[in-house]
Amino acid sequence: SMVNVVAPAIELGYLKVPNDILVDIDVANRMARIANISLQELGQVIFSAAGGGTRSAEEIFRTDYKEFHIAGHNLAVSQVTCMDSDRLLQRKEEFLRLMGDLRKKQGFDMVIMMITDVLLEGTQLLFVGDKDSIRQAFNVEDVEDVVFLPKIMSRKKQVIPMLSALWG
Repeated sequence: SMVNVVAPAIELGYLKVPNDILVDIDVANRMARIANISLQELGQVIFSAAGGGTRSAEEIFRTDYKEFHIAGHNLAVSQVTCMDSDRLLQRKEEFLRLMGDLRKKQGFDMVIMMITDVLLEGTQLLFVGDKDSIRQAFNVEDVEDVVFLPKIMSRKKQVIPMLSALWG
């Protein structure tokens, strides 16, 4: 499987994976180029493929988690890059419960989880909190807690700027 064939070199610090998955960095680079994603994203994909099923919802949620303060709004955004968002979406209720608890405990206006699927070229956005802002920022209607956003792949270059523009 791809997991055995590739894993970006751990010493590059791209990925925390078990030490037995070590692969030639040239192979990793070539695969990343073929898939048109960065080495870091490739690492995340392999990481989720390697252990997505056995990891707790919290571990998955915390893999790439950041907090933001924008124009008086406090939010947390987690991002998981994968090739099988359907499998992670089967655990939607677990993630939403975790996100709801986090929101209450830390007083966030909104908690978002981006499940970015490199094969679908888009993101399944799970969210709790300020639903109106989500609907306006991403121009979607009647969504409750999950919405698929085609072509949305980046937290830094897309999701955060779209919310900032809304609240600006």
